[in-house]
Amino acid sequence: MTDIKTKILVVEDEGISAIEIQESLESLGYYVPAIAKSGNEAIQEAFAIKPDLILMDITLQGDMDGIDAATIIKSFIFN
Repeated sequence: MTDIKTKILVVEDEGISAIEIQESLESLGYYVPAIAKSGNEAIQEAFAIKPDLILMDITLQGDMDGIDAATIIKSFIFN
């Protein structure tokens, strides 16, 4: 039996919070291959790693908030 872990992309623009979330998830047995700090970075990472789940902060710094990023990711990756 293979040990396949659920891949989770964390999208959080506050570095300390992002690392705490990553460490918590990994201690529970999940795989967090990337942390994105902006909406645009979240879209790029989602295309690259094809996560099973995305934990998205909805109030991101920059031009795109988490809701807009999630909408784009959903329409191109999860449909």
